Amino acid sequence: MKGKIAVVTGAGRGNGRAIASRLAAEGATVVVGDLDEGAVKELAAEADAAGAGKIVAMRCDVSQEDDVEALFAEAERLGGPHAVVAQAGAILEATLEETTPEQWDRFLSVDLRGTYLCARAAIPRMRALGGGSIVNMSGTYAYLPERGVAVQAAAKGAIMSLTRALAVELGPDRIRVNCIVPGYIETPMVAHWADKHPDPAAVRAAAGGLHSLRRMGTPEEIAAMALFLCSDESSFSTGHPYHVDGGLAAGMNYTGNRPEDA
Repeated sequence: MKGKIAVVTGAGRGNGRAIASRLAAEGATVVVGDLDEGAVKELAAEADAAGAGKIVAMRCDVSQEDDVEALFAEAERLGGPHAVVAQAGAILEATLEETTPEQWDRFLSVDLRGTYLCARAAIPRMRALGGGSIVNMSGTYAYLPERGVAVQAAAKGAIMSLTRALAVELGPDRIRVNCIVPGYIETPMVAHWADKHPDPAAVRAAAGGLHSLRRMGTPEEIAAMALFLCSDESSFSTGHPYHVDGGLAAGMNYTGNRPEDA
């Protein structure tokens, strides 16, 4: 990644933060965006203080075209983008009947519209550079929804399909498009979800038990896959989902129930 410019959204915490840190450590200049501007500025300062690469921090609401355009204009000013990880996402636990139209629209505006806006901003800039890599963030709900995740399943399935469509469209421009499919990952968002339940430790254990490896993953494991897909090491890979899910989608231990119901 030395000499390359990367863009990572949702980089304030969790998977996005780990991805941005890993790409920077491998030599990329990383333009990061997040609604929490303070969190990404802290990330940039930490990387600078540790001599662990260059990170440029910006506030970005990925559902807003102007914010996304500003993020990519900065990457272009720096000479990129050569790689993009559209990581920003939301969380909503509700059955379809419980999900209001406003909640539906807001969730899809972050997960799906945000992915679309990032790709749309990246494509002409990558084409001008002679190619690049776009990495989207899907999830196992695209295959194996649990009760109460209808909007998440809809978004993650759509992102997976969009990834394939873009790979077909952009292959002649030497722009590769893939997506990562995480299982349950030990992020602050997942910790917040578990902490809402009477016995958070039991919920975490049940979530880990759904995976063949009998544990949840780490953001660093997601970052390792993102690095591979952003780099030239994956130069003949496009149009596919890459699972970092501890065997969850293999279905060996899958019940279809929420972990808190285990």
